[in-house]
Amino acid sequence: MQCPKCGSTEIEKRDHEEKPLKKVGGILLTSAGATAGTVGGAASGASVGAAIGTVAGPLGVIVGGTIGTFVGAISIGITGGVLGNRFGKKAGVIVDKNLFFDYLCLKCNHRFNVK
Repeated sequence: MQCPKCGSTEIEKRDHEEKPLKKVGGILLTSAGATAGTVGGAASGASVGAAIGTVAGPLGVIVGGTIGTFVGAISIGITGGVLGNRFGKKAGVIVDKNLFFDYLCLKCNHRFNVK
């Protein structure tokens, strides 16, 4: 294999697993997953907590709803963040593989794909 620009045979294949898009995708979807999980978890946790608290009367509904909100937000928020991170990294690698060049000429720094 030769560089199409300078003809050098000093070519390096890029490792898409180590590129910044993997990190950026992981960060972005971690944030999105954690945010969505926190909001959804808080809402469902409040409902469940309030329903459980009805046994203890009006005060139980308030306390149960409050505790349920925090427990739901934390547990589902963490789950959403972990899943977002995993899928974000995979998405970053896929974008990098499909949009950017696979080879780098070590002599002239030209990036290219083999056709």
